[in-house]
Amino acid sequence: MRQAMLGFCFFAAACSSQPFSPTAPSGLAGVAGTQAQANGRAANVEVTFTKWVPAFPTLAGVTGGDVPGTFAGAVLSRDPFDNGNIVQLEARYEVIGQDAAHSFVAHIEGKQNNETQEAVFNGTIIEGWLLGAQVHVTYDRIAPCPAFGQAVCFTGVIRVMPGSAN
Repeated sequence: MRQAMLGFCFFAAACSSQPFSPTAPSGLAGVAGTQAQANGRAANVEVTFTKWVPAFPTLAGVTGGDVPGTFAGAVLSRDPFDNGNIVQLEARYEVIGQDAAHSFVAHIEGKQNNETQEAVFNGTIIEGWLLGAQVHVTYDRIAPCPAFGQAVCFTGVIRVMPGSAN
């Protein structure tokens, strides 16, 4: 069902005269952020993204949510499991915010499940805004990806936990 909804979103964006940009998850970021602030902690930053692979290992894309802008990156290592369904990945994600003060680079590691078309990663911001903060990344594989003229793209969320910074 989620894949059908995402497919619809991409189809609708491709048909729209407005430029496409990922949006934050409906309502969840605001609720979590309000609760965190009430507890005296910094609210999580949620960066939505859509990325693709123009030429392996390079990544490109767009960001939205709390940090609209551009996405860049690279796959640093790719190790498939013997079962062929799971791939261990290490990557460098760069978020270049429209407001340059909110740009950062994260080093992440995790697993992509090629059967479910989902991935989960954890890592740390190694350069820029919120240096040292922990990040949690999730994404889904989308094919085709007409909104960006790609055969395959990945759409997800980078959750930055400012309170975890050194």
